[in-house]
Amino acid sequence: MASAVGTPADYSNALYRVYVEVGESDFIARDAITAFLVERSADHPAFHFVPEALLARDHGYELDLPMQLIPEVVRALAAANVAVYQVRRLGPA
Repeated sequence: MASAVGTPADYSNALYRVYVEVGESDFIARDAITAFLVERSADHPAFHFVPEALLARDHGYELDLPMQLIPEVVRALAAANVAVYQVRRLGPA
């Protein structure tokens, strides 16, 4: 059986560097990502998020995430009415 590492079936504790391109105004995306990940890290024993780890880029943010939290971050942004233009996995953290 093939390894699930680096695939959507990756439920490991491995972290991946992710870039999220968003339509940002008034730091709504930053605040939505931060609030979601601070709350989520409280109940995810292998993942600890600190707001300073969220790096602002010209049109989005970079951060380290476990594979299974990537779609959850997108859902949190959608719930905050933030347009997501792309999500790119940049490689292992």
